[in-house]
Amino acid sequence: MSIIPDKSLFIVTSALNSHMGVLSREERYEQTIEGLRSLREKCPEAIVLFADGSPEPVEKEKYDSLRKYVNLVADFSNAKVRTKSGAENVLMFKVLSSLKSVPEFMRLMHSVRRVYKITARTPLHTEFDLKEHDHFGKYVFKKRIPTWLSGEVSDIFTDLLITRLFSFCPSLIDDYMVVCKRNIDVIRDTGIDSEHAHFFNIEPEKLVELDKIHCQGVMASTGATEFY
Repeated sequence: MSIIPDKSLFIVTSALNSHMGVLSREERYEQTIEGLRSLREKCPEAIVLFADGSPEPVEKEKYDSLRKYVNLVADFSNAKVRTKSGAENVLMFKVLSSLKSVPEFMRLMHSVRRVYKITARTPLHTEFDLKEHDHFGKYVFKKRIPTWLSGEVSDIFTDLLITRLFSFCPSLIDDYMVVCKRNIDVIRDTGIDSEHAHFFNIEPEKLVELDKIHCQGVMASTGATEFY
């Protein structure tokens, strides 16, 4: 009997032991738990894969305490990537590679209808609806935002895509791995951020854009809360 894919897979990307920004590690941890609790309340049937790419190793106690909210933990901490934008793409590439090669992860994919990438410390709003993301063969992002860059670089990188929460069809896993590799290259070569790189490297015909994605998050660089 064949299995009809009906599950949502949330890849929660994290840097619990980051040294960037104004947030303490305790604040990062507490906000991560808040985000995971929100995800579980809103999407109780989802498969949740927590992936951490901190520059320093994450303590076992932290992982143990969040396991009640997640199905799987992928520890990629102690990562040696210099920039936040580069690290995000390296982490996603590693996770997707694991989904294609690690037996435990591969078995999960047989039941997955939609893959979501959500940054840790991101509570979902009441209005969040999985149905808004149900587009076969497409990426779904919040509507593009005009670049804040200036000068000649703004003629090339004209817009950006918010990467705090987005989704894609499982049929696009290989495509997104290519996007991640291209993002890493363009971030390294130009110094732009991951959000500009995503808009630059995702093919327009594969993109669906929503006015709102119904979540919020604290900016690590400033401590300010933003709504999406």
